[in-house]
Amino acid sequence: MQGKPLNRAHVRHLLARISLAFVFISIGIWEIVQPSYWGMYVPPFFSAIIATNTFVMIHGMALVLIGTAVLLGIYLRVASALAVLVMLTIVASLTFYFGFNDIVIRDIAILLIAASLFFDDTEYLRVKIGR
Repeated sequence: MQGKPLNRAHVRHLLARISLAFVFISIGIWEIVQPSYWGMYVPPFFSAIIATNTFVMIHGMALVLIGTAVLLGIYLRVASALAVLVMLTIVASLTFYFGFNDIVIRDIAILLIAASLFFDDTEYLRVKIGR
């Protein structure tokens, strides 16, 4: 715990990290294990470049990596920035292809959790790599 007592800012920080990591890791594993379930959410132009199931599985692996980095606090600012970018592309794609709906609203909330971590300077329970 880096010698600091747990306070409310630490709890908020950890809850945001755990929440974002839970979503990214859970959905990522689901995409890897059952890519055909998620194929309908892949924009049609991707199928001309790469097989839909392959794209979904690669996306799932990226989600697991980002979620793990967020959970462990490894390069948290970079991981949360990647999470924001992933969620921005998801929100834009879903809104374009399916319209503004309940799934988009949920994904905007996930995007905002990622953004809050990007701007959070808390150094609590982060894995230090290098210096």
